[in-house]
Amino acid sequence: MRQAFYRFVLQHCDADAYIGWNTVFSMAEASVGRRAYLGRFCSIGFAAIGDEAMLADGVQVLSGGREHDRENPVASPHEQGQTFHRVSIGKGAWIGAGAIVMADVGEFSIVGAGAVVTKAVPDRVIAVGVPAYVVKQIDSTS
Repeated sequence: MRQAFYRFVLQHCDADAYIGWNTVFSMAEASVGRRAYLGRFCSIGFAAIGDEAMLADGVQVLSGGREHDRENPVASPHEQGQTFHRVSIGKGAWIGAGAIVMADVGEFSIVGAGAVVTKAVPDRVIAVGVPAYVVKQIDSTS
């Protein structure tokens, strides 16, 4: 029933996507691709989850890294503007448990558990750490 609901309310949610218990979407403009897997307790903002991407439990995909403007240093965040950027999780990417993603993740890349992605991660790499950095290129021939 969750998938049917999300197919109705999201910009796009493929019929064979899996969305785990207690995963929430904060923006209806989000999209979920074919055979994508979103584990339990994920929080998804303005994001495009690619075909066959996998998000482990507790992953947060924010609406970019600078959602709250801070033009006026004495105004509260409620009084400031907001800027949203679509974050793309590439086809076949794998995001480890508890990762926080604020920038694009390339196709077939792996983001380690607990990593914080503040800058775009290229295709076919492994990125870990806070902030996330590339530790290995994945051989595209294997």
